[in-house]
Amino acid sequence: MPGGRRKIIVTVALCGETSRELTPYVPYTPEEIADSAVEAAEAGAAIAHIHVRDEGGQPTYESKVYAAAVERIKERSDMIINCTTGGLVYEERRKVLGINPEMATLNCGSTNLGDQLMINSNPELEKMSKEMLERGIKPEVMIHSQGFVHNAKLLMLKGLIREPVFFNLFFASKGMDASAKNLLYLVESLPAGSLWTATGRGQDAFPLAVLSMLCGGHARIGLEDCVHVSEGRLARSNAELVGKLVRIARDLDLDVASPRQARTMLGIDESL
Repeated sequence: MPGGRRKIIVTVALCGETSRELTPYVPYTPEEIADSAVEAAEAGAAIAHIHVRDEGGQPTYESKVYAAAVERIKERSDMIINCTTGGLVYEERRKVLGINPEMATLNCGSTNLGDQLMINSNPELEKMSKEMLERGIKPEVMIHSQGFVHNAKLLMLKGLIREPVFFNLFFASKGMDASAKNLLYLVESLPAGSLWTATGRGQDAFPLAVLSMLCGGHARIGLEDCVHVSEGRLARSNAELVGKLVRIARDLDLDVASPRQARTMLGIDESL
């Protein structure tokens, strides 16, 4: 390949809402999240996507808990930290923007989350996009179906999302079946020059990550997405999942981007 081998940005999704009923290895506390992030960075992850929990182990949107996890990661690693803004209540889930993470998710539409509905009205999308832009937060544009791509393009036309745009084709919410056909359909609808990754859940997680890399995208894995490193065997850490993905990438003659290289690719200003 001219100019050297293509570089893959690996995102580790550390915990999400995965419970310890599914696996005892999922991190809960800020200290555990930081330890897991640093281990995953050493295994090759450039981005840590994080959710946080309260003292009772339940998902929370409190910015002080996010700040505690983020500060601990920054003390030990230069990886990019990407905080979630997904969830049910708009004013609650936007709190994390107040700590100015380098990245945050931007769900460009409404979708079912299990039996509940995550609503992102057009005014809310514009408000969140504008705040992220003003704070210098790089959005990870979450795509649950093709209509989300349309909404993202409208935000781009209004100057609320700047290029290069980083999309996550998110099959993990089950908004669409995780298939090569659906993946390629979404990829073909993205704006020219976009960067993208794809996310599956459970048994779809590794196949989607590999398919993403093969089709010109990047890759995500972690205990948020799957708890098994192979059939019937629980992953003992996020680093174990990342290590497997990195080995696959290198077997495909792909290089793994460092956090600094990922920032350059994503257009993140390191001075902020």
